[in-house]
Amino acid sequence: MYKAMYHTFDHLRLSDKQTQVANIAFLHDFNAVLESPHLKNLAKKTQLIPNSEHCHNRLSHTIDVCHVSGLIVEHLNHYFQENNITPINKDLVKAISLAHDIGHPPYGHTGERALDEMMKTMGGFESNAQSVKILVNSSDDFKYRTLTALMKYKTKIPLIREEYNGLIKGYYGYMTDYLEPLFLTYQENVIEQSIVDIADTLSYALSDLKDLIQFYGENRFAQLLNKYFTEGAMLEEAMLFFPEISRSELLYFIPKIMEDIKNNILREILQNYRKFISEPLQSIIHDFIDTLVIKINYAQPMYSKLSLLIENELKLFLLNQITKKCFLERKVNREIDKKITHNIQFTYDYLFNLNSENSLLKLDKEVLQQLINISNIIERSRFVCDVICHLGDMDIGNFVRKSNKKIIVV
Repeated sequence: MYKAMYHTFDHLRLSDKQTQVANIAFLHDFNAVLESPHLKNLAKKTQLIPNSEHCHNRLSHTIDVCHVSGLIVEHLNHYFQENNITPINKDLVKAISLAHDIGHPPYGHTGERALDEMMKTMGGFESNAQSVKILVNSSDDFKYRTLTALMKYKTKIPLIREEYNGLIKGYYGYMTDYLEPLFLTYQENVIEQSIVDIADTLSYALSDLKDLIQFYGENRFAQLLNKYFTEGAMLEEAMLFFPEISRSELLYFIPKIMEDIKNNILREILQNYRKFISEPLQSIIHDFIDTLVIKINYAQPMYSKLSLLIENELKLFLLNQITKKCFLERKVNREIDKKITHNIQFTYDYLFNLNSENSLLKLDKEVLQQLINISNIIERSRFVCDVICHLGDMDIGNFVRKSNKKIIVV
């Protein structure tokens, strides 16, 4: 007899409407995300490199995640079948994959941090919290299992932070009552969350490198790699990130993994980075998937744990360090971040102080009217964040340039 991966409560909805037939329920959620304007808007938002048609945007990254998570599900379902457990629902995993970034504002994580700092005394801003909010507020009425798998963090973001010390990963405090049924129903993270999380990390670790090579060119990328991707620098970073691994173990693993990255992974990326940007690197991805570690919870299969081998966890960490050392910490990115932060803050201030329907930003008349009619400061700030999240990088860039020209003319 097969152990159940899903239960009746997984198909409950926050609206308390009648539940749907199990298989139809998750297909409904997948179709709802697929047709969402929030998903389509991701094509206008930065993944790593802003304003580049040759690099990944949030939508192409999301497509990658959906593809990789599907491969993981296929791999795991063979294992679950051998252990007499019902399979993971592919429609559910695809729905979560497509929804995992729909709460992102323009300009990627820099835009996210800029909004969060603006909201530090009004409940904060966080992209996963925003994604959950979008689905909870949607008229499509998503299912418990979809919502809980999408919600990565169970920490309530404080309403007020006197000092800003960076993002707090969590959910919006004002949504606690809405989310309480999920907290009461699920005591742990469900397995679909781990699947999408691993697919997400693997996808951007590889696509970021493709984008860096596209951005810098092969020769400049090679120069930066040789300068910053060194054993000493990687050991220092790994010791901070993996305190549970001894220095001697890291000294053993890191040189071998770095050699593999240079001789195999980067070589394949260099050979294929000019291909269509949403074409994942299949052989590299399968090397990670084929060695996934699954710890089955036979009493409650939905709480089964999925993880990477420690060697592969280190490998992903080192791949992300290339992006960090060769781009995120470099002057070129600091200058980009400074401009992005200004653009987001300028747009936020403009919308927050808007008191008429004469807007330099092209917004629906209903949205403008709703914004003008909100008098509560916190509610108005939250609505401004929602409006910004509907915009793309170019929308904000063009608006700021238009505003500056208007100021000069006046």
